[in-house]
Amino acid sequence: MEFKPFYKNNRNAEAHHLQELEEARGQLLRIFEAEGQCVAAFEWGAVSLPGELEPKLEGMVGHEIAVLRLDSRYYVRGVNDA
Repeated sequence: MEFKPFYKNNRNAEAHHLQELEEARGQLLRIFEAEGQCVAAFEWGAVSLPGELEPKLEGMVGHEIAVLRLDSRYYVRGVNDA
């Protein structure tokens, strides 16, 4: 996966789209809506996700999470370091 930087003050920064069997994992810094998509900003960059994931991600901001794309569906979970 190619690294694409995310700059907090630049909402036009390009976000990565997860490919099949790809996972985005890390501390979720914030989320916002852009062109009907939910953009999830992590410490390493940003990913563009379907807009319907926004309500689920809202309560996970500030936590370490993982988003997996499998069979064209997205699976979101919190990551427990214990």
